[in-house]
Amino acid sequence: MNIELKAREFAILAHKGQIRKSDPEKPMIIHPINVAQILKQYGFDENVIAAGYLHDVVEDTSYEINDIKNKFGDDIASLVNGASEPDKSLSWEERKKHTIKETKKLDLRHKVVICADKISNLEDLRILFEIKGEYDFSSFKRGFDKQKWYYEEVYNSLIFSEDENHPMFVRLKELIDYIFDDKKDDDYVKNVIFKDNLDEYQKLKKIHYRKEEVYKLKKVLYKQNPYVIEFTGTPRTGKTSLINNLKDFFKKKGFSVEVLEEFTTSEKYKKEIYPTLKDKYKNVVNTEIPKYVLKQLEESINKNPDIIIIDRSLFDRLIWVDRLVLKNGMSIEEYNNYKNKYIPLIKEKIDIVIATYTDSITVLKRDYTANLSLEKRNFLNETNVEEYNKSLLNMEKLASIEKINFKLFDTTNKNQREISFEVIDYILKDMRKNLLNKVKKEFN
Repeated sequence: MNIELKAREFAILAHKGQIRKSDPEKPMIIHPINVAQILKQYGFDENVIAAGYLHDVVEDTSYEINDIKNKFGDDIASLVNGASEPDKSLSWEERKKHTIKETKKLDLRHKVVICADKISNLEDLRILFEIKGEYDFSSFKRGFDKQKWYYEEVYNSLIFSEDENHPMFVRLKELIDYIFDDKKDDDYVKNVIFKDNLDEYQKLKKIHYRKEEVYKLKKVLYKQNPYVIEFTGTPRTGKTSLINNLKDFFKKKGFSVEVLEEFTTSEKYKKEIYPTLKDKYKNVVNTEIPKYVLKQLEESINKNPDIIIIDRSLFDRLIWVDRLVLKNGMSIEEYNNYKNKYIPLIKEKIDIVIATYTDSITVLKRDYTANLSLEKRNFLNETNVEEYNKSLLNMEKLASIEKINFKLFDTTNKNQREISFEVIDYILKDMRKNLLNKVKKEFN
C-alpha cells in the first residue's frame, strides 16, 4: 500500500463518527480528503499529499503527533504538526495568533498543507452561504470581523518569503476577497447580463453552487457509479429541452455525461428492431422493447460516466404496458409478471425518474403553435394523450407504493425556463442526498 492510500485509510479510521462542524450532515473525513486532493492537483509529493489526509488527526482525534511519527515517519509528522493548532485549552484568539506567527517560519511544503486546508474551508463556506443566500457567521465561534482578520493574516504569513503568484496562494486570496470583501468574480454577468432580472440571477447562482457541492462530494468517493436520470412524460412538455439543458449544465462543470435517446425513435430501432416486431401482437412488442432498452442502459452504465440521462427508458415502458392493460391488450397476470420483472430493475439501475405532465388540450395548443401546419395529427390527439396521461398518473401511484424515486412536474401553467429551474434544483438536491448516503456508507 502506497503512503497516500495508507494515510487515507488511517484518516478514515481516525475521524470515524465525526461530523463536519460547518455542515453536520457531512462526515468529517470529507474535508481531509478534499485537502489531499487539492495538494495532488498542484503536483506536490506523496508525503505532502499524505499530510493533507492526516492534517486534522492530531488536532481533532485522540492520536498524538508521536503516533503519526511512528506510523508515517518524521517528514509527514513534521508536515502534520505544522498544520496543527496548539493546546485547545487556549482561547480562539491565542490559537489563531500562534498559527499566524508560526506559519511565517515554515517552508513551502509545510505552508501548502495549511493553504489547502484554508482553501477547502472557504470553498465549503462559499457553497454553504451561496445556497442559503446569506453570509452568516453566527454559528461560528467568532463572527465575520474576527474570521476576516484570521484568514487575511494567515494568507500574509503564507506568502511571507514566497511567490504570492503561486496558484494555490492566488486561489486562497480570491476566496478571501470573495467572502470577506465582496469582490465577486461574476460582476459582469450580474450587472450587465442579468441587470434587469436579478431574481433569475440569484436562482442561477444557487443551482450553480448546488452543482459545485455535488461535484466535490462525488470526488470524495473511492468507488463511483453513474447517477442515472430517466425522463418521461406527456408529449410537448419540454422534455427534450430539459435533457439538453441538463447535459450542458453538468458538462460545463466537468461531469462526464452520456445521453441516451428515446429507443423507439432511434435509427437502430427503426431499421433493426421494428421490422422484426411489427407483425407481432402489441403485448409482445411492449414486452420485447424493454429488453433492448435494458441492454442499452447496461451498456451505458458499464462505460461509467458520472451521469446518464435517458429519454424514456424502463419506467416509460411501464406506462405503455399499463396503457395496454387498460385497453385489454394484455392480461392482468401478464402485467403483474412484467412488473415483477422490471420494477426491481428500475429501482436498481435508475436513480431518479423525472416526469413532465400537462393536459391534452394544452399539448395540442403547444403543438399547433410550435409548427406552421394545420393538418390533423396522426398520433397526437386528445384520446391518445388522455390515455397516456391516465397511465402516467397510475404509474405515479405505483412509484409511491414501490418506493421508486419518481417526481412529476406539472408544466401546464409554467414556461420552459421555470420548469428547467425546478427540475434541475430537484435533481441536484436528490444527487446531494444520494452522494451523502454513499459517503456515509463508505466512511462510517
